[in-house]
Amino acid sequence: MRPPLTLDAGRLLTRTASGDASALEELVDRFGGLVFACIGTVQADPAGRDRLCSDVFTALWRRACEGAHSPEPVLWVLKVLCETLGSANELDRRPLSGGLLGLACPDRELLLLAAAGGFSQGEISALTGIDEFRLRAILRTALEALRGRRDDLLTA
Repeated sequence: MRPPLTLDAGRLLTRTASGDASALEELVDRFGGLVFACIGTVQADPAGRDRLCSDVFTALWRRACEGAHSPEPVLWVLKVLCETLGSANELDRRPLSGGLLGLACPDRELLLLAAAGGFSQGEISALTGIDEFRLRAILRTALEALRGRRDDLLTA
């Protein structure tokens, strides 16, 4: 059985795509904390974080039809988040944000679930449908790519 967050994402994206305004409110309530935490890993300025959060949910609303048909709705929400962050011209980005956003999908989304969302590998696997063995390999490769890009900034 899929986790409630995954089921909620699919259900809310379907309702949003059908024009249900209350579904967008629920989507913000359900995913606002995760989206804001992910934005905080990239954007240092609080005002910039607020604006980006609005931009992300606007993009989710505009692209809800696409998300409603996604087999992995949580991963799709994070993909839209990363695309929105990558296209934003913010002045106060955190040092690793360029490297993180430069990673391919789903690497960057999976790292955000782990780092900003605080999800375990088992939880990420359940949320995204990615097998844990493959997930570990993806995360390891993504971290190695970040380390190669900004070796002087990583301390883990």
